[in-house]
Amino acid sequence: MTDAGDDDNGTEHPPVDSGLDRHLQRPDGGWKSTQDVAEKRHRILRSLREQLERHPAISSAWGSPDGQYAELEADVDPAQFGRKSESASLRVTWQPNPHIPPAATLDDRHRTSLTSNFKIHYSESSGFDCGVHLEPNPHVEGHLHFQERTAPSDDYNYEEVSLAATAPTGVLWETLEIIANRLQRA
Repeated sequence: MTDAGDDDNGTEHPPVDSGLDRHLQRPDGGWKSTQDVAEKRHRILRSLREQLERHPAISSAWGSPDGQYAELEADVDPAQFGRKSESASLRVTWQPNPHIPPAATLDDRHRTSLTSNFKIHYSESSGFDCGVHLEPNPHVEGHLHFQERTAPSDDYNYEEVSLAATAPTGVLWETLEIIANRLQRA
C-alpha cells in the first residue's frame, strides 16, 4: 500500500506556497494528505469506479495506485457518443478536502454546494478533449466549469456549468451526462 503522501508515479513535484505554509503537490493535483483524507478519497474513487463500470460507453475502469486510489482512468468507446475517434479515455480525480488558494474562497463555488475539488475529463486519440472541473482556474469565474478544446495545440474554451448533485456518485452521473450531450453535438 502506498503512503498517503507518496507520489503516485514516483516523481517529485515542487512545493506550492498556499500563503499559510508550503504543501507538496501530488501528480493528481492534490496535496500531501493525512491518512484519513487519503482513505476517504480512496473510498470515494472506488465507489465512482464501480459506477463507471455500469456505464454502457465504458469498457474498463481502474484506479491507481492499487489499494489507495488517487485517480481513476477508464477506456471509453467513442462510438457510443457518435464520435469517429479510434479510442477515448476518461480521467477522474477527487479531492475531498482541498486546499483553497488564499485569493479564493468557498464563495467561488458558484453553481454548486460541493466543497470537494474534482476533475472528470474525457480525451480522444484524435486530440479532442473536454471535461467538467471543480477547482480554482484563473480563466473562468467561479471554480465549477466545463472546458473543451479540439486539439492539444488549441486553447481551452471555458463555460459555466451547474450541478444539482451533492454526492460524488450523483456528480459523476450528472457530469457524464453533460459530457455526453456535448460529445453528441460536437
